[in-house]
Amino acid sequence: MTGGGHGVRRAKSSEVDGVAELLSLAFMEDPVSRWIFPGRDRRRRAHPGFFGAFAGYAFDRGEVWVTGDFTGATLWFPEGGENPEDEEALLARFAALDDGERTRVCALMEVMGVNLPTRPGFLHVQFVGVLPKRQRSGVGGALLRHRLEHLDAEGIPSYLEASSPDSVRLYRRLGFKDLGKPFAAPGAPSMWPMWREPASPA
Repeated sequence: MTGGGHGVRRAKSSEVDGVAELLSLAFMEDPVSRWIFPGRDRRRRAHPGFFGAFAGYAFDRGEVWVTGDFTGATLWFPEGGENPEDEEALLARFAALDDGERTRVCALMEVMGVNLPTRPGFLHVQFVGVLPKRQRSGVGGALLRHRLEHLDAEGIPSYLEASSPDSVRLYRRLGFKDLGKPFAAPGAPSMWPMWREPASPA
């Protein structure tokens, strides 16, 4: 299992702005992102800073992986990376959000925190983003396979929340299984919690 010719590599902290822009474009039409930022013009303006906050946080406390041609990126956090101190540190990066956006982000983070697995030692994939022109071309799968290969060797499980039925299907093909029922913040689209045990060596 490899990056499949996509040249998957660990991103450099100096690439934080590029990762933010990539994720901004990748999630422009994502159901959850459209709920947080209902207006498309506002979403275009707010997305780079919003994803810049997550990318910067991932460089500080987690992992950022990209394809060699910079068409896809993933953010990973150890054991979910969420506790009250971590949430405060992340929310402090969202100074540019208006009151409604911040309220929706806080509600989403709260329900995600409640639904996190209690088992320690997993990695949490929070974003798997691919540029629109390259979506459905195998980039997202290659990004995940590359990292999952190493997690399998290390015996580390992984967790994520899928934000659409299409992504659920992709993650199932990569060995993720449904972990309970979909959940949602009040008024928000559903998210599907999924868990993957490390694969045994062949």
